Amino acid sequence: MPRPQPSRTPSLFCEKAYNAAVLAEAVNYFVALGERRAATELAQLAPQAFDPKTPLEVRVARGFERHDRVGWVLRILFLPKKAYPLREPRYGGLSLPTLTMPPARWPLYPVVASGSSYFVLSEGYMLGGSPEDPLKYLRYCQTEGRFRTQPVPVPTREQALQDVLAVRQSEAWKDSAPGRRYTMHEGAVYDYLKAQADSIPT
Repeated sequence: MPRPQPSRTPSLFCEKAYNAAVLAEAVNYFVALGERRAATELAQLAPQAFDPKTPLEVRVARGFERHDRVGWVLRILFLPKKAYPLREPRYGGLSLPTLTMPPARWPLYPVVASGSSYFVLSEGYMLGGSPEDPLKYLRYCQTEGRFRTQPVPVPTREQALQDVLAVRQSEAWKDSAPGRRYTMHEGAVYDYLKAQADSIPT
């Protein structure tokens, strides 16, 4: 029996506030569409995101930039075809370790998977040069990745709180090698992750 098709754009792309459940629901929305329709809709959500002709106030009128969120969804929606992870979108820098987190430890950067949950480590890119067009990154994922065919779990608040604690206790989080220190206090990053669990309705 064909899977029922979703009928409206996920709240992740309509509202500034989000949490781990909202992110999972957005991914599952596109899984249900199938690769072709999902790619078409994702392309429409972030058209010409960095076009200098598009006024900044138009791009951030909702309090967030949609291309950031398209990138998060693509990180989860496409699985690597090969043994190494797909690269992250080249939108700019984030307020995270000063050197790129190694893909072997953070394969979904700037998203992290833990238990049944997915969390976003940081948002709001700082530009330094020419950022990658989201449509180019979408094409990269389609070429180098494999579209997810099964939905991801939508975590409860209790589950997400357990999963975010596991992130903090992981070896990847504890890594303090030279040049990998946070540009903001580590506690602020953890609080940002924890808020994505705390804000899930009970």
